[in-house]
Amino acid sequence: MNDLNKKNLITRRKVAGGVFFLLIISMGLKVNAKEGLDSWFKREKDVVLQKMLLNISPADGARGSVAASPSKENPNYYYHWVRDAALTMDVVERFDEKNFNLMMDYVEFSRQNQKINTLTGLGEPKFNIDGSAFNDPWGRPQNDGPALRAITLIHFANSLLEMGKENIVREKLYDGKLPTSSVIKLDLEYVSHHWQDTSFDLWEEVKGHHFYTRMVQRRALIEGASLAQKLDDPFAAEFYRSQAKKLESEIERHWNPERGIIVATLDRDGGLDYKTSGLDVAVILGVLHGTTDDGFMSVSDSRVLATAKRLEDAFQSLYSINQNGMVGIAIGRYPEDQYFGGNPWVLATFALAEFYYKLGEIKKGDEFMARVQLHANPDGSLSEQIDRKSGYMISARDLTWNYASFLTAIGSRNNLRVQIP
Repeated sequence: MNDLNKKNLITRRKVAGGVFFLLIISMGLKVNAKEGLDSWFKREKDVVLQKMLLNISPADGARGSVAASPSKENPNYYYHWVRDAALTMDVVERFDEKNFNLMMDYVEFSRQNQKINTLTGLGEPKFNIDGSAFNDPWGRPQNDGPALRAITLIHFANSLLEMGKENIVREKLYDGKLPTSSVIKLDLEYVSHHWQDTSFDLWEEVKGHHFYTRMVQRRALIEGASLAQKLDDPFAAEFYRSQAKKLESEIERHWNPERGIIVATLDRDGGLDYKTSGLDVAVILGVLHGTTDDGFMSVSDSRVLATAKRLEDAFQSLYSINQNGMVGIAIGRYPEDQYFGGNPWVLATFALAEFYYKLGEIKKGDEFMARVQLHANPDGSLSEQIDRKSGYMISARDLTWNYASFLTAIGSRNNLRVQIP
């Protein structure tokens, strides 16, 4: 195609809002979906790994920090979010020994985050990339962060124990003491004593009791109890298990049989008040990030399945780009979303892919991955959102959580641990 034709095509795409262009692309993708998607996975994995690692310990940041995105304006995401960082480093933890230093840097940076004075203590949602406190107005506390950080570092601690490095675990990660100077123990103490508090959700918009937060808190306490038992801290293990059990009954309250969905937030006491549907992809993320091996609120739970179906139905009709019906549905955060115009999110769409992969429904999962493939930037980079009308990538560029979500999704597809070179 010559330059003039390329320019005319781009112009037509913008004028038509992208619908016709996307339909043609979609039809081509459908004809050769499997071959095209497998090829994309192979290329995209290299892009994702490179870009994710560039956001860890960035050149002008502290070692161990994880930038949510290199975007510094419109929007400014150049911060270390506790939640995003934990989810990213949990992928890095599925490591060969080359990534030991990355994890240890993250351990040290996390401990410094715990030590410095902040407005809300361990519930502080984010830090400046140099590790200093972020003290401007924000939705705080966010109590999913300590739970997710504990989960990630428990996985790292277990890997270290398997490698015979118990001394590092006891010195840096879990010392079994009160008061404690170790990262995991401090987070578990916070979770076990504050899970009943209301906090802001993972989207930083609503204060209340959240399904997502409660699921990851429960997982942190269960996995933390096992680690505490291994490290001769039986009283703490018993206490963590008892608090996890109490959380279960509270999590069960989120099922609303009249609506036929798991409601994302209960007991709202601040923040946005227009999320009337109760639908939120945070429920699916809560299942992915918070389920343990005991079957509680697993991907195959009928209540979870019902919620996933309702989410798909809601977003199918909501976004123009979903009307062509040729690839999977682009998924947003929740139907009433107004942020940046209320668009599909890449990580939300990957979440549905991973959800179906874990159910063993590879074809259905591939449809959601193909949706992201359709809208990805030409170089494979992934911004936070997909414009609901044009299909262009918009908002924060190179969102680190996107790249971690891609890796966990294809890891579930292949039933393999993600290997980071």
